[in-house]
Formats: sequence, structure tokens, C-alpha cells
Amino acid sequence: MRIAFLTTFFIGEYGVTRVIAAQMPLLVSAGHQVDLYACFLDKGLVAPGVRSVRVPTHFKGFRECLQRGAYDVVIACTEQFYSLVADFHLDAVTIAYEHGYIPVELTIPEERESHRKMVEARVGEIYPAFTAVVTISRYAVEYIRWPKAMVLYNGGDHFAKLYRGEEIAPLANNAPITVLMVTRFRTTEWLYKGLDELCRLKKDLGDGYKVVVVGGGDSETYAKLSACGIDARPPVKDPVQMAQLYAECDVLVSFSKCEMFNLPLVEAGFAHKPALALNLCAHPEVTPFVFDDYEGIRDYLKNATARSLGDDGEKMFAFVDGKFRSEYNGRRFAEI
Repeated sequence: MRIAFLTTFFIGEYGVTRVIAAQMPLLVSAGHQVDLYACFLDKGLVAPGVRSVRVPTHFKGFRECLQRGAYDVVIACTEQFYSLVADFHLDAVTIAYEHGYIPVELTIPEERESHRKMVEARVGEIYPAFTAVVTISRYAVEYIRWPKAMVLYNGGDHFAKLYRGEEIAPLANNAPITVLMVTRFRTTEWLYKGLDELCRLKKDLGDGYKVVVVGGGDSETYAKLSACGIDARPPVKDPVQMAQLYAECDVLVSFSKCEMFNLPLVEAGFAHKPALALNLCAHPEVTPFVFDDYEGIRDYLKNATARSLGDDGEKMFAFVDGKFRSEYNGRRFAEI
């Protein structure tokens, strides 16, 4: 079959990039021809055998481009492409690959009305126009209000092969406990990603813990995190460097209030690190370490030792290993 993936972003800081970057070569190896269309495209992340096309953000001529491609399946992965494909009425099977959206109440005030209209359009106009809707957790099926959506768990082992080689150095025995968060933390994302809680955590844990956050921010949020004593780093494009960050930490935390999956939890699991999250949204599906409130996560960390975190890391690995490998994801996607 001829398959087209459409995504606004195909750059390293977005979880959707890592997921479909792992899916596409599996579909190629199964004999399908796969093309990727993206507005923001890092060609270095495109697997061999996949043709990639940069799409201008005005989208002029894009419908004709897809028609000339004579695709059997068109998979829209992000908001702009949901709307476009719903309007195009293509002669192809069309899939809305729904990775989720934040609740209206967690957006910044000036964006709430436009965001509310976007959410309402999903159910009223977008999903009915597609052949099928695929989403990434059982929780997401309920959240997007589309009971017919099929569940396709993300694969999260894209860094796992690196831990078997010599590229990743072992963690020093005398290193302080390192708490890692992998998330975007721009001003518009600060609230729902839980960065206030991360700042509070650094203060409560004190100097015996190193807290690192990696992801896209802006000058204001980098400054706020630095002022709290947090090591804030920009997105990491190189997979070896990203794998190194997971290997160097002792534990990963997330204070996010809304996630349809939360991929870094699983990525940490494949590095044999425990991943802690609030008992909200899809978190119970992707990690065994969920807590009812901030204090639960804080107290777990205060009472932790390098050994106890290592033991919990093995529990975490066993949890993700049986459910979230890319090969399982690719097999299920081919079935869909």
C-alpha cells in the first residue's frame, strides 16, 4: 500500500515525532511505500526508505499533491492536518491519529475560546469525516469522546538498543540522586505540564538532589527554572545524547495534569528507571508508580536511595517491556 503520514512537527522535542519515526520503518519493512509530510521537518530523523516532504504552512496545492500521490491510506497526526483532510474528501482510507489535546481550562486565558471551538469541532466535524480514528490509550478514547476510536499504544523503546552498547556510560556510584523531567515548558505549557510543582520539588528536596528538565522552553521559563536551582536544558536531537540523559538519571518525574499517554514515562522505563506521575489521565496505563498528589511523589523521593530506585527501575522495565515495544505498535498498526 501507499501510505502518507501528515504531521505539523517532525522534530525531536515532540513525542509524536519519536512515535511515528519508529512506526514508519516497520511499515516499510512490511512492504508498504511510506511518505512523510511535515511543516517543520528534521530530515535527520527520517528513516531510510521513507520519502519526506516539507509542507509550506500556507498549504497551497497540498490537496493536489496528495491526490497525485494516489495514496491508499492517509494518516493525519496533528490538528492542522485533521482539519485539512476532513475537508479534502480524498479517495483513500483516512485515519485521524489522535495524540490528544489539553483541556480548555488548562490553556492560557487568551487562547481558551479558540481552543474550546477547536475541541468541539473534533467531535462535531472532524472525526465523522475520517474513515477511522486511532488514539493512544484507553483513557484517550473516553477523553476525546469518540467511543469508536481504536487504541494503539505508543512504542517507547526507540532508545533501548543504545543501552546495550558502549555509547552510554554507567552512572557514577557517588553521584547525587538525579531527578529528570522530560517535557515542553514554554509559558503556554507551564501550567498543565506542572512546572510549578517541579520548582516546589527542588526546594523541598534540597541540595542533596539534582533536578534536570529537558525540553522546549522560552527565555522567561528558562530563567524561572534556573532561579529555582533547576538545570533546564533545550531539546536534545541526538538519540545517543537523549539515551545518555535517561541513563544518567535515577528517576523520572512528571507533574503533568493532562496526558493521553506521556511517552517519557515509558522511555525512562526502557532505561530501567522508575517513572513517577500523578494518578491522573492515562498515567495508570503507562506506569505502576502513580501518586494521588504532589506530596506522595515528594515523600517517595525523600525516602528513596540509589538502591531502592534501582530496584523500582527493574519493576518499571518489566511493566513497559511487555506492552510498549515498537514492534507491538507496528504490528497493531498494520492490523488496523
